[in-house]
Amino acid sequence: MGKLLIIIILVMILISVFIITSVQDKAQESPELLSNNLIEIETKALSREALKYGMNKINESGVSVPLNYTETFTDFNVLEGSIDSIKYTSNAMNDSIEIISYASYQNGNDTFHHKSSALVAWVPENVQAAITANSSIVVTGSATVVGDIIQNSDPPLSFEEVFGITKEEMLARADIVINNPGNNPSCLDSLGTIWINGYLKTTNDSFDESGILIVDGDAKFSGGNFSGVMWITGDLDWVGNNYFEGAIYVEGGITIEGDPLILGGNVYTVYNLGAITAAFDDLGLTQTLRYKLDIVSLFEDDDL
Repeated sequence: MGKLLIIIILVMILISVFIITSVQDKAQESPELLSNNLIEIETKALSREALKYGMNKINESGVSVPLNYTETFTDFNVLEGSIDSIKYTSNAMNDSIEIISYASYQNGNDTFHHKSSALVAWVPENVQAAITANSSIVVTGSATVVGDIIQNSDPPLSFEEVFGITKEEMLARADIVINNPGNNPSCLDSLGTIWINGYLKTTNDSFDESGILIVDGDAKFSGGNFSGVMWITGDLDWVGNNYFEGAIYVEGGITIEGDPLILGGNVYTVYNLGAITAAFDDLGLTQTLRYKLDIVSLFEDDDL
């Protein structure tokens, strides 16, 4: 019994020694791991700052396309890090620019590298989102929104801020003006600017309209397609199968069966700059679009 007790004590001592040694080894490694993690964070932050530098340069020059060249730096240093180069590649198809920044950071004998890339584009500052509303917005069911959603707009929506003209001026420019249109008005198959006074309701899937649609009242869409800019002064009810591209504004609420929802069913809404500019061009309002440079997408790539 005595020998067994001694053996058990020795085994426990060996286990304790092993645990203590392992902890000491990990403790010695921790400062180095922590240092490396901090360096990686610093390198990524430096690469992001290089992207901002590139965006500011494009913004100051006011150019979009063509713009294809690479800036290489030899003394763009920040502490132990440096910005190595910034590459600009334009895409004339969608008027976008890819900015790629390369940064490095020295930690003793180790050098950390990082690449950040951003796809930027000139977007209208006054027409920024797929859907903007003074109310809360909820997407339900199989509904899809591609682009930004601005809900509870602050400050509240301003017609003149978006279009650059007043509602009275827009009414005077409208190609078609309809009072109390009823269900599926034929005017919705027309092009240009349509102004509707009263409640608009569509149930016809063949409805296909492009341009600017102003509804001075409530609207319900349960079918059809629209391309351009839509402005609803009242409430909007979205159901069924609809396809909208461009930008939509709702001054009132957005409701489906009394609930504050943006859309349901199989509604598909996408922010489309081409549809927006085409609508403004047709009405002679191109000059009212105020552009800014914005990030469309951002990617990170460590340890190059």
